[in-house]
Amino acid sequence: MLSSMLGIEGKKSKGRRERMNSSSVNSEKIEPVNSEEGVAGEVQGVQGDGGDIILFDMRKLTRYREEGPFVQVLSDIGAARVVLFAFRAGQQLKAHRTSSQILVQALRGRITFTTAGDSVKMQAGMILQVEANVPHSVLAQTDAVMLLTMLPSPTQHAGVEHEELRDLTPLVRRISDSEQA
Repeated sequence: MLSSMLGIEGKKSKGRRERMNSSSVNSEKIEPVNSEEGVAGEVQGVQGDGGDIILFDMRKLTRYREEGPFVQVLSDIGAARVVLFAFRAGQQLKAHRTSSQILVQALRGRITFTTAGDSVKMQAGMILQVEANVPHSVLAQTDAVMLLTMLPSPTQHAGVEHEELRDLTPLVRRISDSEQA
């Protein structure tokens, strides 16, 4: 599991689920997931009533840990999973891979993103696109914040049990009517 392998911390699934009021799209709803702080709509940095938009305030959601990178799955709606990472200078994600294509966006600071054949230095405002199943690692050159978008969410693939972030609960996710029962 990524959290033990890489020393990252995130919220693991626990507690009951609550559904936000939202408009139906293909019999699905956007739902906050309970966390240690409460329902996502009550979590500092997340705003929305489950309607058509939900706002994530990266400044309020970002946390740093001395013992390793912080990770929070912000949203997992099937078509995409969005994950926030915060690093102290020198912290890293060791080489790993995902079954999804990824977009890596540096929001703050500087990171080095490395694949078998390339190493890219990124700073705030840069976005990197990486194909699925490409081994990669990340090293923070300075305190840094990175936003990762996985397309589609690994939950849409066979073999999801091998995905490193599978045990982390998103602040928001899409559910079908059958899951609401």
